[in-house]
Amino acid sequence: MTAVLAAALTCLAWPAGAASNEDQAPRTERISVAPDGTGGNRHSGEPVVSADGRVVAFMSSATNLVPGTDVNNSVFYRTAPGAPLQRVVVPGETTSAPQLSESGRHLTFNSYSATTGKSSVHVMDLRTRRIERLAPAMDEGYQVSYGTAPISTSGRYVAFVARPTVDENGAFACRVMLLDRRTQQVQRVSRPSDGSKNFHQCQQISMSADGRKVAYLEGYSGPSDNDQGDILVYDRVTGQTVQADATHDGAPADKSAIAPVLSADGSKVGFNSVATNLVPGADPNGNTGTAWNAFVRDLRTGTLQRYDGHSPTDLTLVSDLSVNGSKLLLNTADAERRTLGLILRDVRNGHEELLSPGQDGKPVTVGRAALSADESTAVFDSYYPGLVPDDSNLIGDVFVRTLR
Repeated sequence: MTAVLAAALTCLAWPAGAASNEDQAPRTERISVAPDGTGGNRHSGEPVVSADGRVVAFMSSATNLVPGTDVNNSVFYRTAPGAPLQRVVVPGETTSAPQLSESGRHLTFNSYSATTGKSSVHVMDLRTRRIERLAPAMDEGYQVSYGTAPISTSGRYVAFVARPTVDENGAFACRVMLLDRRTQQVQRVSRPSDGSKNFHQCQQISMSADGRKVAYLEGYSGPSDNDQGDILVYDRVTGQTVQADATHDGAPADKSAIAPVLSADGSKVGFNSVATNLVPGADPNGNTGTAWNAFVRDLRTGTLQRYDGHSPTDLTLVSDLSVNGSKLLLNTADAERRTLGLILRDVRNGHEELLSPGQDGKPVTVGRAALSADESTAVFDSYYPGLVPDDSNLIGDVFVRTLR
């Protein structure tokens, strides 16, 4: 916690069980700061948060957040509000792509060695600080590769990307895999390539809290096609795969989809798409191919819903879902690309809350964002000043928005 924010939240002696109005009011804190409260000297971003909002992790190239930082890219974390930042250390290697279990105990990340030119995926137990490199036995020619690696609440299941040393069916491919850390069994999540397209992207992975469902982006190129990305959801128990961005009438989507995010209970999956034919009716943004909309698929009923902004022509991007998908974390902008801020929308009653207000009350542009499962905390990164006092470094910072 910065000195400025600590002073602002200083409270008098309150009766047992009571809380100050300031403690109850939503507030924003910058956490990518040095021990003396000064801002990071380089960019920070990609924050993630535990279910109870207490544990936060992010990636940064700053060297002044934790004393002794000797590489240009590291994963940092804190285990409770106000606790000091700590750095993930793999000697001689940079670290990136943090993911937290809902419990906040397990952290996955990538490491990269400039000496060997190789990447690895690791799991860290934040309680014991033990780090384990993932190296399960897989089909010959495949190995664990770089990319986000979601982990289940218990730490038992980890989804990750495996890449080949040889082509698959004449097309360069990658596989999404699921590891059971208890049995060391690995099963394939992603569909095999049929050779008709060049699969090149499958690193956007999301997983339900229990590790049963895994959503991923199947990106590809060739032959010429406007739809170069589909969102697929795999069920570990049934073995079935559902295409989340399937159209209402069975026709191929006319544009791509990206960025899948599963609700913690696995009942819904959100994603973003520029496709205009996923749901019935004309897209109010037209057929520009650049107007992003947020969509949510109910995996129990099959229903697909598009979520517009305040105006039908506003642009929306879903960043996260609440536990059961009843609330959406949306990044919004108007048709002229002017930010409308990060909002939390309750889809049951339409209630919205602005999560990125500047000190003047106006919405501030943010980037990557996530919501804690208990809906108490949102985390996001932003290059823009004005969210908190004394933010003068004019580079990417990580912020925690405490909602209650």
